[in-house]
Amino acid sequence: MKTSLSNQIRQFAFWAKDAIKGGEIKSNLQDIEESFALESFQALEKKNDKYLHGLLKKATSKTKFYAHLKGQESLHNFPVVDKNVIRANFDDLQMDTSSHTVFTSGSTGTPFMVHQTQKKKSRNTADTLYFAGRAGYVLGDKLLYLRLWSKKLKKKRFLATLQNIVQLDIENLEEQQIKDLLKGLQKDNSKKGWLGYPSGLEKICDYLDSTNSGPLDCNIGSIIGISENLSGHVKSKMGHYFGVPMVSRYSNTENGILAQQPMGSDYFTINWASYIVEILDFNEDSPVKNGELGRIVITDLFNEATPMIRYDTGDVGSMSIKPEHPFPVLNTVEGRQSDILFDTKGALVSPFKIMSIVLDFPEVRQLQVIQTDISKYTVKVNNDGKFDRETELSSILRSYVGNDAHITVDYVDEIPSLSSKKQKISRNLLVEKSKPSKENMMTV
Repeated sequence: MKTSLSNQIRQFAFWAKDAIKGGEIKSNLQDIEESFALESFQALEKKNDKYLHGLLKKATSKTKFYAHLKGQESLHNFPVVDKNVIRANFDDLQMDTSSHTVFTSGSTGTPFMVHQTQKKKSRNTADTLYFAGRAGYVLGDKLLYLRLWSKKLKKKRFLATLQNIVQLDIENLEEQQIKDLLKGLQKDNSKKGWLGYPSGLEKICDYLDSTNSGPLDCNIGSIIGISENLSGHVKSKMGHYFGVPMVSRYSNTENGILAQQPMGSDYFTINWASYIVEILDFNEDSPVKNGELGRIVITDLFNEATPMIRYDTGDVGSMSIKPEHPFPVLNTVEGRQSDILFDTKGALVSPFKIMSIVLDFPEVRQLQVIQTDISKYTVKVNNDGKFDRETELSSILRSYVGNDAHITVDYVDEIPSLSSKKQKISRNLLVEKSKPSKENMMTV
């Protein structure tokens, strides 16, 4: 499809502005494209060596925290850190405090701050352009951005219009708003892309289901789910109604885009151009076997303000080699460690199994499964009317966690969401209470 004149103007203005500032975004985008065009992982690692060694040299020469590691060139000689370590040693970790500051509360509700250089910001923009393009989005397309838009995040109307972003607030996603939104999208002939929480997109699909709708002609070119696990149900429904494959993006505020699904696939292409990714054991800082679940630990090659070297993201996933892909990929991103449930024998239960329970009980407004002990589970149910499938619910959950599980169903008026308005389908109180703190680790 031919690019509209308005999009051509937006693209020209974007790249002209970048050129005036030195062309950092364009050069970074070219570097990313070159990385993913390499034919072997060994070639990519060799290319990344200059970034990694430069980062380690600066970190050991410019920060008190890493000073004792000066001269070390192997990443594996550096400690694994997490949010607690960074908070406790924040001043001793800074290489450039005059840089841009990024804040996040994450899923824990505890504020977390890092500094980022302009170089890192340009890299993140280039990463976004590259991965959005892989999903079918073209710079200048109208972006239907569905998330919680707090006062701090909300863009001014002029800027949003200039960037062609429609800020859709998940708090305002009720039936009438959805109806009006879809009506407007069908009248608008411009090319569009969806970007948003899968839980919000699911609400839109549920509305379309309830009206027995067929596929819509909205000129959608891309659909990207962010911040939450993407179920196969939502993925297929969005593809059915809007005509393009939906993909899931794995990212965080403090780093950027870490991985994204290719269209038509369930695995995640890792952003090896900007990060080194490790999957480490839950109890020690050693790699797990190929395909096994573990902690996702990343090294950000481009943040030279607050170095994020072997940073434990708090997420769980597995990595493998696929014959059709030149670089290792993430098989799954299972979510936060504190959201992962274990069965009564201590084995991990995939969050997607818990998500499937929600789909089996469409009459329930909200549902959350909480592990309170090794073999004890509480299911919180928020239901408008009578719920007479409690026995069936308990039976399905036992099939996942063990027949010897003690299950309590607790009826509530509301299941609180996170401050970001994202919903937790599962919680593990054992992990939340017993997760060891590294707060004093490596304190100088």
